[in-house]
Amino acid sequence: MGFGASLAFVVVGAVLAFAVKWEAPGFDLQAIGWIMMCVGVISGVVTGLLARRRRTSSDQVVEDDLVNAVDMRDRTL
Repeated sequence: MGFGASLAFVVVGAVLAFAVKWEAPGFDLQAIGWIMMCVGVISGVVTGLLARRRRTSSDQVVEDDLVNAVDMRDRTL
């Protein structure tokens, strides 16, 4: 899940938890809203940690000696 989906879960969960006053038989919409908000926050944190791990760079230096491998005196094409 990306940051957008995480944010959507938090927003929809907040609407269900705080704004909806409708009662469905067999469903507790406030509890479902709180669960959705928790899922959104947890997935946002996990997405942030995974994105930060992918962005870290290594200090590996690659030296390529192609310039010295070509003899510039031989220009017969």
